[in-house]
Amino acid sequence: MSLLEFCKKIYRVCKENIYHIPKEVFTQAENLHTGRKRILLITHELEYTGAPLVLFNIAKILKKHNFEVMVVSYLDGKLKERYREIGVPVCIIKHIYADINGFVKLAKMFDLVIANTIVTYRAVWYMHDCVKFIWLIHEARSLETDFLKYYSEACYNCPSIVDVLKEVEEIYTVSDYSKQFFSEYSKNIKIVHNGLVDECKNFVPKKVNPQKLIFSFVGQLNKRKGCDILVEAINLLPFEYANKVTFKIVGKANSQNCNFFKTVKLAEIEMLGEITDRALLNDLYKQSDLLMCVSRDDPAPLVVAEAAMFGVPSVISRDVGSTYLIEDGVSGFIVPTEDAKALCNVFMKIIDNPEILAPMKKNVRQKFLETSTMEMFEENFMKLVNEKLGV
Repeated sequence: MSLLEFCKKIYRVCKENIYHIPKEVFTQAENLHTGRKRILLITHELEYTGAPLVLFNIAKILKKHNFEVMVVSYLDGKLKERYREIGVPVCIIKHIYADINGFVKLAKMFDLVIANTIVTYRAVWYMHDCVKFIWLIHEARSLETDFLKYYSEACYNCPSIVDVLKEVEEIYTVSDYSKQFFSEYSKNIKIVHNGLVDECKNFVPKKVNPQKLIFSFVGQLNKRKGCDILVEAINLLPFEYANKVTFKIVGKANSQNCNFFKTVKLAEIEMLGEITDRALLNDLYKQSDLLMCVSRDDPAPLVVAEAAMFGVPSVISRDVGSTYLIEDGVSGFIVPTEDAKALCNVFMKIIDNPEILAPMKKNVRQKFLETSTMEMFEENFMKLVNEKLGV
């Protein structure tokens, strides 16, 4: 579901409706351990996608440092059970913005609130002058294409997104690419790169089989992720090139988004569906020679960092914010956005010279170690949390 579709679903509530946050939500908050600092996490959904997974990692870090943590999500999802497994209660409050007084009362029960994604801007506004908070924004171009276009007016006693961004003291984004879209509205933007637990500490570069390369895609199967561009590039491959590659596609499939790959003519395509099993996804990275991430807008996709962890270089578009991991020709490839011919040329270059991948595998692994380990993320984020709490 795109952010725009999500907002249309969430905010389709008449202003006249009377809604109150259920009492059991306050009871959950009251039942948290009273001898520890309490932190509330607010997110728009609980699916296995980038931003919700980053917040889940934050919850694990906070629990490790003996904070009491509770999650409020606008929509339910599979991550709810993962939260409960680590002892974090989750409350689904679809229309939280419709009970402003109740939300402020809930927020004041915590020492710190962490709001995840631009979607939570109304919650940020309601609590910004009465609660300590961190606003972690994962979006980039969608601010202009979706939010400023459709949610630029004040409503529910909340100013427009632009006014909220200007009023909030500071915000945090996940990449330089993301930062550039918000710098017009906020002068105090800091970057916190995502982090991953290193699952490849005994790294040995995968030997390349020039007879059958594996190029993988992991993500949502839609146009924002550039699936149509990817298919166009694959179809531009001459038979003698297409015959040397297997394209493995991971993503939640339905009849609409699978149509992208049904039009592939010559190349071998393996549709693997949605993979939530960590071991299976890791196996895919270990098999892969190249990750393809040519989105039209992608602030800091976790899949590029995950691939880098396993020493898999990526080909990314210029509107993917992973340039702290991918340097063109050194640790991967960067192509113009929406340029199928340029992407096809990268495929052909690798097929003609598969040996160029060997140094890239080492280089991208090193980039991961320098920028994206969970230890680095934990240190940076806990420093931020402690500063907010005055510790």
